[in-house]
Amino acid sequence: MKTLTLTTKYNEPICFALGFFDCVHRGHRALFEEAREMAGRVGAKVGAVTFSDNPSRTFGKESQLIYTFEERKILLAQEVDAVLALPFSKELQNTPPPAFLQMLMRAFDVRGFVCGYDYKFGANAEGDSIFLQEFCSKNNIMCGIVQPITLENVRVSSTKVKELLHLGDIENVVRFLGHAYTVEGEVCHGHGRGHVFNFPTANLQVDADKLLPKTGVYATYAYTDTKKYKAVTNVGNCPTFGNRETTVETMLIDFEGDLYGKTLCLEFVRRLRDIRTFSSPQALYKQIINDTKWENEE
Repeated sequence: MKTLTLTTKYNEPICFALGFFDCVHRGHRALFEEAREMAGRVGAKVGAVTFSDNPSRTFGKESQLIYTFEERKILLAQEVDAVLALPFSKELQNTPPPAFLQMLMRAFDVRGFVCGYDYKFGANAEGDSIFLQEFCSKNNIMCGIVQPITLENVRVSSTKVKELLHLGDIENVVRFLGHAYTVEGEVCHGHGRGHVFNFPTANLQVDADKLLPKTGVYATYAYTDTKKYKAVTNVGNCPTFGNRETTVETMLIDFEGDLYGKTLCLEFVRRLRDIRTFSSPQALYKQIINDTKWENEE
């Protein structure tokens, strides 16, 4: 997959799916499927137009993202040939809808656009799917509007996925995403208590924009450069030892080696329990041993 900017020399015809695609859920994938079908009719490539940063920062908000741009690029590479990554700015925010689309058409050989039925774009969100259809008709290019995707009569949306993450409902997060929910970060030095429990412990430094699930203890898989390990991950604090800061700390089962400075990817499977204060480190150790037995429940 190629990452594009507005100044990239890209000579092949392309059909663009429009959206933020902050988690590449089932609804987003329906857009890419429509764009692939459209592109196949004219021998074009498939592209996604997204933002390379967190638009909420422009509005002074602290809204976190289900997936960061670097994580989204990995997911988008499975769906499209190219990603146009636009930095979200005040100038872009104030660009009128026709000027935004014309900007894309000047930069690339656009043969068609695809968007969701509720897509909004341009200054004051004045652009919508109806406007896009009219624009495409006037410019003699194809247009695809994708209707909502539902699961058991519930609309698939980023808002729904965020709601499920806040509940710690990982099984349904995965259902609505259509793929695993993962957290990635560099392994950094923590409080050095892993040796107390005889389990290799990795503390992840996670991007501040990343939306984490509800605090708790989770069954996870940990992916190193070479292997997949079953693991137990604590998202939150560790009150037994007086820690109050939020951390992502994972204990890898049957791992030997040094992970400091390396990137670790955690695939969340399900929530095991709440975080609670134990009477002693020994009591906590007993609970951790019990937590690791999730591997026998598959």
